[in-house]
Amino acid sequence: MKRLVFLLGLAIAAFSVPPILAEDPPPGPPEIRDGHLLAQPRLTLPAVGPWTTPPGGWCVNVSALEANSFSWVQDVPGETPSDRRFLIDGEALVLDATVRRGLGKDLDVGLRVPLLWRGGGFLDPFIDWWHRTFSLPNGNRPDFLRNAFRVEGRTTSGGSFSWNDEAGTGLGNVEADARWRIADGGRNGTSVALVGRVSLPTATRPFDGNGFGGGGQLVLRSPLGRSFGLYGGAGFTVQEPGPVRGVLYTPARVHGFLALEWRAARRLSLVAETDAASRLVDDIDSYPGLHWIINVTGRLDVGARTRLDFGFTENFKSQLSTTDFALYLGLGLRPGRRGGLQSAP
Repeated sequence: MKRLVFLLGLAIAAFSVPPILAEDPPPGPPEIRDGHLLAQPRLTLPAVGPWTTPPGGWCVNVSALEANSFSWVQDVPGETPSDRRFLIDGEALVLDATVRRGLGKDLDVGLRVPLLWRGGGFLDPFIDWWHRTFSLPNGNRPDFLRNAFRVEGRTTSGGSFSWNDEAGTGLGNVEADARWRIADGGRNGTSVALVGRVSLPTATRPFDGNGFGGGGQLVLRSPLGRSFGLYGGAGFTVQEPGPVRGVLYTPARVHGFLALEWRAARRLSLVAETDAASRLVDDIDSYPGLHWIINVTGRLDVGARTRLDFGFTENFKSQLSTTDFALYLGLGLRPGRRGGLQSAP
């Protein structure tokens, strides 16, 4: 009953608020970062649209991502193996605020400040229920401690690493970015943009030590009829490899995404998105290289200047190197068209 009431409320909100402005671009995918415990403090490239904030306008977005990681390689499931290559088990919370400013017709800049937490969390019982309900593989979760935090294992050189005493809360690396739209197709044509990002080593313990990072991305949006749009992007990141608390990262990675947006109602968009990236770490024994997940999200304009984002993440192929499950919630503020905030990209 509660679920039915919630869905009814979304439907009422989608159809009852004032219509969007005709010149507003489609919402596109929300910017969800990689919440895997090993990737949480690193620079990653989210799915984004090519839209830029209009000249002189501001956008503000705040969001929360609760991500559960659970992966292992050992001779037997459970807590007493004789040969454990790695065990990554716990949750990551990412709270961030992003402010954007339009500098020109096709250029804007942004600043993102993340607050990070990692620990044992609380999602394990819910994920067990999720796997049972949808007949998904559970990775032998019931054989391990529930809501525990363990990041430990062996390196390819025969050493060991452990983050088990490195749970807690801290500031993440502050990110600055610039988005330049090189082709503006409007609502009915293909738009293309270049996005550049810089990650500054501002993080505090237990998330410090990741160093400077940078990345570039080419993104586009192409309409598919009146109600659908296709988004895609590809790019790379480079960042100091460490080692960070015994883990040596790959200095350069390739990222890509593909997303299908459905304008389901006047104020509601639904997005199915898949993201893939190359190897994250270099020296964890038996740790896989491919990172591949899906995000299913919704974007609801709850007012002329306010947008609510919601969704979840699931691993696409294997949970060994990706977030097993995550929940996302965001709020975008777009005050006034003149001298105020504009459409959130």
